[in-house]
Amino acid sequence: MLDRITRLRRDAIPALRGARELESHDRWDRATLEAHTRARLLALVRHAANASPYYREAFAGIALDDDLDVRALPTLDKSVMLDQWDTIVTDRRLRLHEVERALDASTGDELYLGDYRAMASGGTTGRRGLFVYGTDDWHEVLAGTLRWTGGYMGLRPRLPRRRKLATVVAGSPQHMTARMARGLDVGVHRFLRLDARQPLDELVPALNAYQPEGVTGYASVIAMLADEQRAGRLHIAPRVVAATSEVLTADMRERITAAWGSAPFNGYASTETGMLACDCDRHGGMHVFEDLVHVEVVDDEGRAVPDGTPGSRILVTNLVNRTQPLIRFELTDLVTVSPEPCACGRPFKVLETVDGRTDDVLALTAAGGGTVRVHPLVLRSPMAKVTGVRQYKILHDDDGLHVSAVLGEQAGSDTLSEVRAVLRSALDEAGAGATPVEVSAVDAIERHAGSGKAKVIESRAGRPAAAAR
Repeated sequence: MLDRITRLRRDAIPALRGARELESHDRWDRATLEAHTRARLLALVRHAANASPYYREAFAGIALDDDLDVRALPTLDKSVMLDQWDTIVTDRRLRLHEVERALDASTGDELYLGDYRAMASGGTTGRRGLFVYGTDDWHEVLAGTLRWTGGYMGLRPRLPRRRKLATVVAGSPQHMTARMARGLDVGVHRFLRLDARQPLDELVPALNAYQPEGVTGYASVIAMLADEQRAGRLHIAPRVVAATSEVLTADMRERITAAWGSAPFNGYASTETGMLACDCDRHGGMHVFEDLVHVEVVDDEGRAVPDGTPGSRILVTNLVNRTQPLIRFELTDLVTVSPEPCACGRPFKVLETVDGRTDDVLALTAAGGGTVRVHPLVLRSPMAKVTGVRQYKILHDDDGLHVSAVLGEQAGSDTLSEVRAVLRSALDEAGAGATPVEVSAVDAIERHAGSGKAKVIESRAGRPAAAAR
């Protein structure tokens, strides 16, 4: 186990320097930002073509010159990434099965081969993803996180009295949120690290005892803590509250604002990219960190959609990770880019909405036969109006929709019937009126065993029956 000073010098100090550099980019004009992003993109593509056997073959015949149109490059999905993992990475010593074995045995912030951090994605919809960052790559990931907490949320490091921050995210070091917290828990801030899988009757007294100045966590957990605050069981007064890694619904935002008197910050991060976007104090959308990640919003056919038009998925190119280049990597998140910049004056594009995050678009039985695709927002919007439901999960399997609802103090004898009615109405309007709906009350929503995330809307249709429930 490395001592705190060694870890501070190894990771935190470079990350702090990187964060200061990144914050200087917030003062750039749009042309300077675009030139910087373009240069990083070209450098990454050329590095991948030179050092990765997979990309050397994938880019064969494509002129990687200064006039390169990124749309000429092939896309990469999760299945291909895992199948070709050994040939995608740029260090020939890295092998998927060996890195997975080391990751499964990890208990802290260990480095693989003395340089690499391996992390897994949640794997809630199939094979778990495995992503590896070199030390220099990781310093930029941490710098992006510090830029969010400091430059956007106002929680800059402070000495000699360090800020008291609490995180309620993944507890396992296999996941990026946990590794970020561990990487910065070396004196930059004082951290209380709580596991999102802990029950509320453990989280609440821990937070009451700690009295954090800032709280960051999965959106669903922060919303439940807001309910505890309003009910008088939680007694904290954080200056800043931030939600990340899950859909932050309008209902959750309202509950959090009511509990602590200010709107929560919303962070958009993934294991594939690190910090991708966040909102500022204007709360008018999330700024895309275009100096760290190149984002393309596309339709079902992979064609770019204009700003202001919702996309079906995004293609991300991680400009930071030179160890495992992810170039035009497909994420199924459903986003809309604003046609207008933020009034704060930062040069970055702004995401108006991020509706997908971890939720699934559902292929449901149509009223006239066949199937109809239903966006998660179609179901989330009416559910936000049911005041008696504290938290819920909608599971789609071959039998229809199964709704698990955690009832709140405002619930009445007709709350479950109300849930069924509003969903039936939404499905009828979407043309999926033939889809059966089953609603039941539960004490708690099951979280993913590894990441601790709680998926709001999930499809398991077509999977073996044993896996569907």
